[in-house]
Amino acid sequence: MPQLNGINTGDVGRSSQPVAGSTQAIRLRMDGAVSIAEILDSMAQLSQQEADVTARLDALIASQNALKHDLSRLDILRANLGSQAASTRSIGNAMLSQAATTAKRLSAAVSQLDLEQARVKDTLDVVEQVAELKTCVLGVTGSMGAAQDWEAAASYLHRASKIPSYILNGSFAEEIVPTAEVPDPPNVTLAQAAESLRGLFLREFEQAAKEGNGSRVTRFFKLFPLIGKADVGLDAYGRYVCQGVADRARSNLNAGTGGLQSTEGFFYANALTKLFEHIAQIVEHHGGLVVLHYGEGRMLRILERLQMEADVQGGIIIDTWSDERSLDRRLTDIKSYAFTFLVQSFLPAPPTRTGTPRAGSPMRKGVTEETKANREDSVDTKGVDVLLSEMTVMVARWSLYCRFMALKSKVRLWPAVKEAATDLSIKGTAIKPKLGRGGT
Repeated sequence: MPQLNGINTGDVGRSSQPVAGSTQAIRLRMDGAVSIAEILDSMAQLSQQEADVTARLDALIASQNALKHDLSRLDILRANLGSQAASTRSIGNAMLSQAATTAKRLSAAVSQLDLEQARVKDTLDVVEQVAELKTCVLGVTGSMGAAQDWEAAASYLHRASKIPSYILNGSFAEEIVPTAEVPDPPNVTLAQAAESLRGLFLREFEQAAKEGNGSRVTRFFKLFPLIGKADVGLDAYGRYVCQGVADRARSNLNAGTGGLQSTEGFFYANALTKLFEHIAQIVEHHGGLVVLHYGEGRMLRILERLQMEADVQGGIIIDTWSDERSLDRRLTDIKSYAFTFLVQSFLPAPPTRTGTPRAGSPMRKGVTEETKANREDSVDTKGVDVLLSEMTVMVARWSLYCRFMALKSKVRLWPAVKEAATDLSIKGTAIKPKLGRGGT
């Protein structure tokens, strides 16, 4: 039981309430008493109970001063605690406000430092790129001078192409890069160098192609993309390989034209097959070189030129084949064939004559002339069969060639066929074979 200043608070609580149950019981015994002794006993109990209540009340009155003293102490403690809490809050607010101010100042300083650091870094990048630009300009001019190191000159131009245009054309570069030997602005110097190297590489490439020097052709072919003239290099290379295809095709065709080879066997079908095989070898062997130095997808430009050359050379082979095999005359004979045997099957049978006509009789002469006319009107079916077989071989080789080109171009081969020609669509750029008579 809690105590306050030595007084049991439980006793105080019990003294403040009369013991109603015991008093009621005593009164009931008094009301029911039948003798003087019972009345006296009840009165004695009441007196004892009165004395207990009086003692308790006296104890409460005696402890009242102590209670007031304790309550006063509690009020003082509460006042002190409130003032201390207010002081603590004011101190905390002052410290936090100072810390917040300090943190804000530090954050602003850090932001300013980051900004200055970024500006310093950008300035260093500009200085480094301008120094690189100056190195490239001096390297290009030096390599194109007495050294004539074309690979080094192209390499310097390639390095200069990676410098951003705002630095290349900026006023800072125009002030720093020019020297007494190279007084022009860097963009002018590099543009003139690239154009000069383009003409030089093109001349050297064409000269090497005429001489048949494959190593020099490859050497200068690899330099065009380094100076930013990839299209020029691809066009020159396309002309080079197409000239090789044309020379080989004419050589194969001239080897048998006008002789027995052109009239026997599948000479023209073989010539067309050799043409397609030569183009396939070029694509297979040269495609890796183009992709390595010019990038993915640039072989398509070569494929377009090769396809145009295949149309031209294939058309020459087919036209020669058509003339040599007299294709137009055979078609005319087939169209004008009278089918005499079929017509005679619908006519009534002639009267049967007995006996053998004598020599020199008009009957024997008529039968002989009729047989000779039928022979002259007949079509050489064996020759037509050979002609169809050769055409079949040509179409088969053409189909295989188209599939190969579609595979190398990484496109879908569309089956749209127009007069035995297949259209090869490549990402919006169509390579349309026109192989056939009349360009169809």
